[in-house]
Amino acid sequence: MIWGALNAFYFIPLLLTNKHKNNTGVVAQGKILPNLRETFQMLTTFCLTVIAWVFFRSDNLTLALSYIKEMLSFSFFSIPEVRPSKIFILLILFFLIEWFGREKEFAIANIEEKYSKSVVFIFFYFLVFILFWFGGEEQQFIYFQF
Repeated sequence: MIWGALNAFYFIPLLLTNKHKNNTGVVAQGKILPNLRETFQMLTTFCLTVIAWVFFRSDNLTLALSYIKEMLSFSFFSIPEVRPSKIFILLILFFLIEWFGREKEFAIANIEEKYSKSVVFIFFYFLVFILFWFGGEEQQFIYFQF
């Protein structure tokens, strides 16, 4: 219920001011990087979405609030020790694919247009390998909990 209320809280002001269809285009279209305003808007949207997801995923309100409290503690703002790991490298790779393919319906379609079929095959084979490598243990689909 809180997740739905938060989404309404985020959306209703836009609906009432008739600005709910203003930002439906591609971010930084035709540019490599977004400007400062677009960057701020993306970060704000990301943060508000993450906060709403905490309520969506938590078993109860107490757990959700304690998790958000930890997120907003000073430890959150400390600089983490970053070791180049496989997951970190993959995250950067997928982020770049999404960013540079943002003007397409499917970002990964950019790879098919720019590279030969053998490179595309190797890339998709690599994706399947990653799915099996990082697959982990079986988990129940989140919607089955409701």
